[in-house]
Amino acid sequence: MVEARSTVSRRVAVIPVARQRAAVTFAAICALLVAACAQAPRIPAGYPFTVEQGPVIRLLDVRTSHEQVAAVIDDAGFAHVLIASPKTKALRHVVVDPGGQVVLTEVIRPEVDAASLDAEIDATGQLHVLAGPRHFVREPSGQWSEAATPWAVIDRDPAAPRFVHGADRDRPLLYAFDVGGKAVGAPARWDVFGVGGGFGAGIIWPWRTHGSRLAVVAEDGGHYAEWSVVGLDDNEDVADWAAVATPDGRVHVVYDAQRSVLATLSMARYACIDPATGVDEAVREIAGLRVRSVSGAEMPVAPERPFVGPDAALGYDAATSELLLVRQHAGGSVYRDGTWGPEFRMPLNLAWSPRIAAPAAGHFDIVAMGTRADSSLDNQQPVFYLQFRDGRWSAPVEVGGAGVATLLGSGWDAVQVASDGNGHVLVTWPVEDGIEARWLRVPQD
Repeated sequence: MVEARSTVSRRVAVIPVARQRAAVTFAAICALLVAACAQAPRIPAGYPFTVEQGPVIRLLDVRTSHEQVAAVIDDAGFAHVLIASPKTKALRHVVVDPGGQVVLTEVIRPEVDAASLDAEIDATGQLHVLAGPRHFVREPSGQWSEAATPWAVIDRDPAAPRFVHGADRDRPLLYAFDVGGKAVGAPARWDVFGVGGGFGAGIIWPWRTHGSRLAVVAEDGGHYAEWSVVGLDDNEDVADWAAVATPDGRVHVVYDAQRSVLATLSMARYACIDPATGVDEAVREIAGLRVRSVSGAEMPVAPERPFVGPDAALGYDAATSELLLVRQHAGGSVYRDGTWGPEFRMPLNLAWSPRIAAPAAGHFDIVAMGTRADSSLDNQQPVFYLQFRDGRWSAPVEVGGAGVATLLGSGWDAVQVASDGNGHVLVTWPVEDGIEARWLRVPQD
């Protein structure tokens, strides 16, 4: 159990729902810039190390805007890169050999509107792809088929389902996704929303809701009857979550417990799901599902940032039995032996959308986008590879420069990292006219 004081914080004023996410993002950026100007904290140097960089690999020619990319490395060392582009509407599979040659490019489906993308390889070597709520599988023959999903049981599509990475490949696949609280028997609550007007006028209204929760479900032959639900009995939504599995299939989750009372209130929490030690009394029959309630514990986070926040990343290192949480624009903190340690700031001015590769082996492989002030190559959106080990960050290594062609586009979802756990790392990023990648050879000492 993690012991901590309550870290409830008022994060943003409530605004109309259609503009809420954009406003939250804008407010967060403004707050970061103001804090940076006011405090000007010293950027840590990071320990020096050498990374062997391969040549740039061209994966796709396309005018970029909001591409989704996922990457995974198979047991033979080949990288499988999945790309969903709103420009072409096609879902593609690109295979890169260990020498950096593209050996296969194929279209999985010509018309896929994927707001999210993830990929994993199962015990038989089959490649699984989650493109939004749709699940595709590459058969040994090379043919693609569409497979069942856990959320089909409740006839509701989640917004951004993912695989939980990190378990040994002889373990069942693990799915994590948002689920409406009512569908799994969560208690109802009243939230209070409001919009302001001039001269003190405004509208305030209550809203009865069951909120949303996080479900984790293991592959069981397509039945999907056993669900673990995080925060099921709480009165808060589970938001801004990140999850990672240990080799034996346990799942670690960090998340924000949120609710709205004229403002969004958040508490950072941590939970561990261990189906092997589950207590039968905690399992309930709900709408034909066997649902296990999983409780979270409050996390000790800095009072100026008392939340996990969007785009946080979570990794697990089996060699050290450590969890690493990396928060956007902040740093990394380690969980070991039931305790979260202090946060170590990243050696970058700003770090957008950090990603942690699974598996880890004695260190963590991380990529993040920085700023031009961080770049030695004058890239406006440089892409950096970093290591984290023994409570220390390495010096950032610039491996590419990201960018998209459209004015309102974003390259964050196309910056990804995959590792084979033995020092062979693939990094992807977007450029204005396509998607690029590069192999890195990372020292293991």
